[in-house]
Amino acid sequence: MNKKINMGFSQQTFAFEQSHEQNSTKEVLAFIDSTIADNGQVTFEQVASHFSMQSDRWTKPLIRNLINDLFNDDKIHFIIDGKKILSKKIKSLLSEHDQSKSKFMQTRETLSIVKIHLSEPAQWKCIEIIKPEVVEESVLLKAQYLGKKLFKDIGPASQNSMCRNLRRHLRIWRSDLEEFQKVAGTGGYPGTNEIRKGLDLLNKLLSVYDPYQFIETFLNNEDRFCDAYSHFVMLENFYENQIHIWDALIKAVDIFKLNRMLLEKDPYVKKALETLCKILKNPKPYSMIKKIRSLISIVKAANDLIVEEQIASAKALAVERIEKKIDKVVKVLDEKNANNDTRNKALFPLQTSKKKINMASNFQTITDYLEDAIDQFYNVMEMLN
Repeated sequence: MNKKINMGFSQQTFAFEQSHEQNSTKEVLAFIDSTIADNGQVTFEQVASHFSMQSDRWTKPLIRNLINDLFNDDKIHFIIDGKKILSKKIKSLLSEHDQSKSKFMQTRETLSIVKIHLSEPAQWKCIEIIKPEVVEESVLLKAQYLGKKLFKDIGPASQNSMCRNLRRHLRIWRSDLEEFQKVAGTGGYPGTNEIRKGLDLLNKLLSVYDPYQFIETFLNNEDRFCDAYSHFVMLENFYENQIHIWDALIKAVDIFKLNRMLLEKDPYVKKALETLCKILKNPKPYSMIKKIRSLISIVKAANDLIVEEQIASAKALAVERIEKKIDKVVKVLDEKNANNDTRNKALFPLQTSKKKINMASNFQTITDYLEDAIDQFYNVMEMLN
């Protein structure tokens, strides 16, 4: 039963040590595992193409021999013309002494198909390589249960299809976390630690390509996956549905801190502002986000009144400065006995700036109009002198 199947082509000897050949076999198997894990399938031609581009030592006969060894050792199976071909089954048929003629012909036909496809590189594209179903059914059912617990639907409890479906869900999960991380990394957003831990856990599992080890690692980390997914549900809701509220919180607290001392004179407003600051610093604020809008409204109402008073005061000071400039211009105009036309040209820009300041609604606009008025004042004085 352990004897290798004779495919009818010569098994060449290559000029390197046996340990080197074993390493080459491991390389080929690792590539097969990772390609099937990432893409769902791989052909003999893809394997040969990949390794033939690595170096001159990867000849087609060498690659064929390595693949044949993996097939003989039951590390891989073939699908040719839609038919699954297992070395174990062929060996079993060959070991039967009392075979019927139909079984004998069937075995001979299978061997002929494999021999033809392995011997001709042009046929390698028609050989799909798959992994043996080695995971026990009881283990698959446990993995299916955990998969459904996390993702609701992961398909049937068969090894290869389950691995594909699980990997697909895990990649989507990882992609979402990576998008959340881009935002969280800018600072001021919650969940950074949970995102990092989740990505570490997912990357660890997705780096395991062998189906048996993949499912084993998945089950061995059941508690960690359940914990990470419960965090993910909260993170997903936050970064997809609540982030605009959080952005409003960041902006509001930044505005309110300018008048914090004045705002805290009112105990009711002080408590609301302190709660907003606590929410902003909380590493897990998700249950408190529903309170943010009402708290902002409380503080904003008080802050708006303060700002109105500050704007009114700023307007008064700005207007006072402009009026002093106007008085200086009028004094020069009087000294020079300027006519009405000259007076109008000299005073109109300053009077216009004064009117604009009285209509301004924020500090920046008041500052801009005042600076314009001061520039106008110097221009007028230069003109008159």
